[in-house]
Amino acid sequence: MKVELDADETWELMSCIVARLLEEVSLAHSDRAKVRRWRSQAMQPGGESVRLLARKVNDDLAAAFERKKRSQVRKPDWR
Repeated sequence: MKVELDADETWELMSCIVARLLEEVSLAHSDRAKVRRWRSQAMQPGGESVRLLARKVNDDLAAAFERKKRSQVRKPDWR
């Protein structure tokens, strides 16, 4: 199986994770503002940092699928 996220999908994923983090974690208002500022300024959709994040996410997904595939081959049939 091969899963690849493009830059827009990666940005959406990152935005959802950051939004949930801001909802669930108790942070000072200044820290919340810093995270929001980082998301809106440094992590712009289509920007270089988002493309780099997309490459890293895709590499990690490929490595995880490869590990899972190898571990299934080694499992005995009788389990």
